[in-house]
Amino acid sequence: MIRGCFRHVRGVGPFREAVLRERGFVSWDDCLTRDGEIPFNGKRRKAFLDEIRKSIQARDDRNIDYFTSTFPTAEHWRILGSYFGDATFIDVETTGLSWHYSHASVIAAYHRGALFTFVYGENIDDFLSLADEARLLVTFNGTCFDIPFLEKTFNIPSIGRPHVDLRWVAWHHGYRGGLKSIERRMGIRRPPSIDGIDGIEAVDLFFQWQRGDASSRDRLVSYCSADVLSTYLVAERLLHRSGCVISQSNPDDFFAARVS
Repeated sequence: MIRGCFRHVRGVGPFREAVLRERGFVSWDDCLTRDGEIPFNGKRRKAFLDEIRKSIQARDDRNIDYFTSTFPTAEHWRILGSYFGDATFIDVETTGLSWHYSHASVIAAYHRGALFTFVYGENIDDFLSLADEARLLVTFNGTCFDIPFLEKTFNIPSIGRPHVDLRWVAWHHGYRGGLKSIERRMGIRRPPSIDGIDGIEAVDLFFQWQRGDASSRDRLVSYCSADVLSTYLVAERLLHRSGCVISQSNPDDFFAARVS
């Protein structure tokens, strides 16, 4: 998976990548064992091989940040497929959309096979300890939403972890739209108790909770939890469609075991 990517090397676009593959270069190891056959000349060949060696070193060091910072988004499925077992899936609900006044209300994380929730006014600061343990963060639309809101909520300059945004992995695999529309196309159904809740209602649930409605708090936490679990299920299916050997969980059983 990850060692089959060439598009992160400067000067290699779709055409040059196609030329490499046509000539039998399907992995970084091929490039080193057949370096004299690489269809580039002079300095370009040297620069190409230098980057390939950096890539192999990053793979050996399990330096995921190298890949998330150099791979184009069209190739991020390779990162997710190679480090799926290291991925921590997160979802953030907020008190609104204002970058000046809003903040995270609930954070859900699917981390090492367990679901964790972090709730405003209760334990939300504990999320930072989990984030420190995470080797790779995976969100849906987190580049524009979840990650910036986390950084604002905790007043930090950067979350400081490698990040894959599943929205763009899905987009490059032909799935447009939001998480809920994609999960429906994949046959993923949420528990009836929270099916139909959206981000706008999640904000309303927060303020109903703040006015004393404890049931709204519980629904908000369940909704955020369902979002992060759905992100995981969508990731499984996208990787399966990419040819990765990834088992696909049964959505009904997966939700039932984790969302009340």
